Amino acid sequence: MGEVIHSPIGASSMYRWSKCPGSVKLSVGIESKSSSYAEEGTLAHDIAAGVLMGDAYPNDCTEEMKEAIEVYVQLVKEEAKTAAKEGCLIEKAFDLGTIHPGLYGTADCVIFDDKAKTLKVIDYKHGAGIPVEVENNLQLLYYGLGALLSTKFPADRVELIVCQPRCEHPDGPIRRWSIETMAMFNFIGQLKNAAEKTEDPNAPLVPGDHCRFCPASGVCPSLQEKALAMAKEEFAPAKSYDPNRLSQILEWLPRLEAWAKNVREFAYREAEHGRTPPGYKLVQKRATRKWKNETEAEKAIEKFYRLSHHDFHDTKIKSPAAFEKLVGKKDFKLIEDQIEKVSSGNTLVPESDKRPQIESSAVSDFEQLT
Repeated sequence: MGEVIHSPIGASSMYRWSKCPGSVKLSVGIESKSSSYAEEGTLAHDIAAGVLMGDAYPNDCTEEMKEAIEVYVQLVKEEAKTAAKEGCLIEKAFDLGTIHPGLYGTADCVIFDDKAKTLKVIDYKHGAGIPVEVENNLQLLYYGLGALLSTKFPADRVELIVCQPRCEHPDGPIRRWSIETMAMFNFIGQLKNAAEKTEDPNAPLVPGDHCRFCPASGVCPSLQEKALAMAKEEFAPAKSYDPNRLSQILEWLPRLEAWAKNVREFAYREAEHGRTPPGYKLVQKRATRKWKNETEAEKAIEKFYRLSHHDFHDTKIKSPAAFEKLVGKKDFKLIEDQIEKVSSGNTLVPESDKRPQIESSAVSDFEQLT
């Protein structure tokens, strides 16, 4: 499908930047991190679009992914039965720059039912962690407006549809919400106003549940202040104990935990690019023991020890640590030549750590180039 360039005020992040307009400027220059979940979602979208346009499922597509994608594919095919001629558009790109520069995006699927005069905008969600609500969903309203203005179909209504097969929801994997076209046009003002606020030099930074996926959460002073204020809370004195306050803090904990994780990841990326925070250094993670060759290790174990195959092999051979526990340190030395120590990567630690500092990847890359 090619590389997708995301707008800093795009639909997928509108919930965040509309509530925290200062996050847009704060995120400038910060490398957006990608997770395995995000990469899996992108892959699923690419495969789904390809299948709808006539491609076969790729050989490396897992059964679990195929099963989820097929729910979306069958939904599109069913909805397309009532579509007008050329009224089913896959990966429909749109540009709302006339409303405000930088407002653009791509809707997964747009279908126009000419009999019902309804424009259907379908958004596929591959994620299994957070259920997505469809009613008044800012991302879907953004997609709906983009589809409405870019296709110019004579729709009286816009139906927003979320397809999320892998996440439990009381309303099932497919959720719908309709809005009249005139009401959709009213969303233009809300979208324009929110986008303009992000350009204010004094745009506020507002902590909330929208911080979870913000690229700047690791350096956000407002979120840091919130975290420190929460950390200073004391509940020991009986007279000052407030169960409602405790409830509020418990509600905030997932956001604060995500913030701490983002701070660590941001600091690590900085160190990897040669900008190590003062007082810290990059080192190799502590090495773990692994079998050099599992087949050869099994042969050595059977040669030196009076053990049945099931003693050291469940679905696979036990790890070196588990096997050492089984036979004891003294007897374990008989097969030490079958083991190697492997580090799983680098980590950022205080300078007081005894492990030797390693060069960042940025420095190494530069030396190789020169």
